[in-house]
Amino acid sequence: MPYLCALFKSDLPSDIVVDGIVKDLLAARGIVLNLTEVRGSHGFSCLGVAERVPELTQEITSQVFVWHVSDDLFPVTASEVERWIVDAPPGKHWILSEREFDSSLIEESHSIEAVVWGPKRMATWIGETILSGDLTTSLKTSSLNESVISEEFQEQGKPYSEVTLKPLVELSVWLEQRGWEGIRTSPVLLSARLWTISGNLIGPDGQSEPGSWKIIEDPWAISFHILDIKQTLDNSPSLRSLPPPSGWLVRQESMPEEMLKLADQRRQGTRETNDDEVSSIMLEWWRLDRSSATGEFSQLTIPGWIVYPDGVEARLLHGRNGRVYEIE
Repeated sequence: MPYLCALFKSDLPSDIVVDGIVKDLLAARGIVLNLTEVRGSHGFSCLGVAERVPELTQEITSQVFVWHVSDDLFPVTASEVERWIVDAPPGKHWILSEREFDSSLIEESHSIEAVVWGPKRMATWIGETILSGDLTTSLKTSSLNESVISEEFQEQGKPYSEVTLKPLVELSVWLEQRGWEGIRTSPVLLSARLWTISGNLIGPDGQSEPGSWKIIEDPWAISFHILDIKQTLDNSPSLRSLPPPSGWLVRQESMPEEMLKLADQRRQGTRETNDDEVSSIMLEWWRLDRSSATGEFSQLTIPGWIVYPDGVEARLLHGRNGRVYEIE
């Protein structure tokens, strides 16, 4: 998983940076590490001892030593594992490896119990953590994507990224349902727009009332939605951002009816009583005066993942609707 170190910028040595990133990931997941006098083994860094590891509730239920194996071109070798077994203290161990790691190299032992997460499992875990907003990054977008987004937003004075929606898809569950556990994944952001629509609502008796609405233009799902501010992340992760595959749905000078009708409201009207003295409150429509509607947009991003199933081309997973799209 060579991209892990690239997600964060630092002047410190890469091994120190990556160990710190992994500790931040653990902290974001509520895993508290206590200091330990255990020294690292060749290629294995002991990050500390955890009293509780929610990710391993089915495998390890008590105090566990947490280890990190940094990225390298070659898989972990049998000789490295043998040296680690000699150096590791008796007990339970969780090994987070950015290198390919055959867990069968750790033979069953009465003194050592180990769970190994290889690079694919770690990639999924990191992607979920970043897109949940628990951990932010400083990864830059590619120059191609920057030019596309610059044309659409920056030249019009629009902010590059203002709002990112929370994912609704739980990646590990989604992969498990399709039999794709352990495949490689990479978190990305899908470019969308956040429209601010202003105009007048007209009541059933002709009364007029000004209003403003935040509407999401999702060009991937070809749909519009009212923004729920509770469904946005506190911080937008600076991940690679993909432009929409077929362009945008809306031209600023011609907003579609499908989007504008989201501003229409049904409100409680006056109370009415029938001959049987049964009272009821009728609902009345307040509709947007289309001629008064104006709109401005800013950048909005939707969380997603590129998934790499074995034997087929990579696909793009929409983090909100759970649908898969081809990557152009």
